[in-house]
Amino acid sequence: MKQKHTIWVWNWLQSAVKPAWLGSLLVVLGSVLRIRQYLANRSLWGDEASLAVNIVSRSFAGLAEPLGYHQAAPLGFLYVSKLAAIVFGNADYVLRLFPLICGIFALYFFYRIVLEEFGAAGLFALAMFAVNSWQTFYVSEFKQYGVDVTAALLLLWLSLRAVRSEIRRGDFFWLGAAGAAVIWMSHASVFVLAGIGAALAFEKYARKKPIPFLWLLGMAAAWLVSFGVDYLVTLQYTAGDKFFRTYWMKSFLPLPPWSDIPWLLNVYGKFALIVLTSSGTALDNWVFFAALAGGAFLFFRRPAAALTLILPFFATLFASAWQKYPLSHRFMLFLVPLTLLLMAEALRGIYLLLARRSKPAALLACALFMAAFLYFPIFNAAAAFRFPSTISEMKPILQYVAEKRQAGDVVYIHYAAVPTFLYYAPFYQFDAEQALKGVYRQDSRKAFDRFFEDVAALRGNDRVWIIFSEIPYCGGCEGDPIAYFKNRLDDYGAALDEVSSVASAAYLYDLNP
Repeated sequence: MKQKHTIWVWNWLQSAVKPAWLGSLLVVLGSVLRIRQYLANRSLWGDEASLAVNIVSRSFAGLAEPLGYHQAAPLGFLYVSKLAAIVFGNADYVLRLFPLICGIFALYFFYRIVLEEFGAAGLFALAMFAVNSWQTFYVSEFKQYGVDVTAALLLLWLSLRAVRSEIRRGDFFWLGAAGAAVIWMSHASVFVLAGIGAALAFEKYARKKPIPFLWLLGMAAAWLVSFGVDYLVTLQYTAGDKFFRTYWMKSFLPLPPWSDIPWLLNVYGKFALIVLTSSGTALDNWVFFAALAGGAFLFFRRPAAALTLILPFFATLFASAWQKYPLSHRFMLFLVPLTLLLMAEALRGIYLLLARRSKPAALLACALFMAAFLYFPIFNAAAAFRFPSTISEMKPILQYVAEKRQAGDVVYIHYAAVPTFLYYAPFYQFDAEQALKGVYRQDSRKAFDRFFEDVAALRGNDRVWIIFSEIPYCGGCEGDPIAYFKNRLDDYGAALDEVSSVASAAYLYDLNP
């Protein structure tokens, strides 16, 4: 009797749960989470502000030159951002609007892929993607990493349509045009295009699909020409930048890869974190096994789809080994939806294998699979909805200093806070030219020593505001680095006032002995 009841429940679920409307609800949920984070209007943090300063201070032609403050971004992304700032005005909301729009489109593209290729099992992947707090955060970030995700999903959707049973010229045209365009919006898109190109070649020559050679040639030519022009205009400077190679040296794949197993495990841990939005649990390793199983299941069902999802990982690893692409959290963000789709295929395969013996057992196994992987993403998404994420909050600091400062006050900016200060200075009536700015050095110890040399040189002033944000190095101190600097500053003078916020602070000192 109990088994009959379970089967009835399963049959009812099959008839009641429609992938189209449930998928639509997940798209709405994901959009709400992303808009909530965007509307929090957190302060630009240092990396965002460094890029924003380039946007507001340069012309369109200037943006094609190597960017200041050690920044790099696709030229198309820079131009769209510059145009938005001109049309709508320079503001945090405006600069982050394009990534937000792309993030919502990413949900739609994911939804289309699920409906057309993965069915009900794909809803699990869509749910994981919709509530993923890393995806939510980076579409409210004035950087290109959220756009990378959208570009990857757009190309994936178009490529899967191109290898349907009915080969249509229009599908290849749109795939070729989109690939040529998104290269200018996303550096990571080239890895997805490499996977797509290899998958299409496999379909034509290994599986004998009737894909006209001229279609493939024209599409590949469009991609290569677009990439070549982009490389000559901007990418060659980024690829040859010694600062980037030095800064990201520890994030490049070692050769041979097995020569540094701890490095591989560390990078995998970072990737598991952005997939599950949590790390250090037994589920970390199961992400790999689920994706591996899903790749095998999918290869037997749709070889081209499997290669399209898997090969971008190898292309990314190749670029990293060539020291052209670092493997760090946000740089791997575009690979997350590909992983989730492979995991969804594993879910589908598990059900089909177990359902041969017992549908209730298959249903229970799939429910446990989904519950285990969705627990942390849902929990973290709920927390982020209540308390949107932020990295540092410079706006309240500058507002307070602007209200309290007096004529003749000296304003000194710690080197890590300089880009953020330069961006926000006009909003709070600071004369950026008059403020004293710390000097950035790639050698953290030298920058640390230089700061205290600057403070010593300011002795004799009655009122000195010292502004901090995102201190990257404090000489090996333990605990809050800003508190450490505050304690050290007490040796130079008397504190008169202070204000603090998330990873940011300002202190007013009398440095006149």
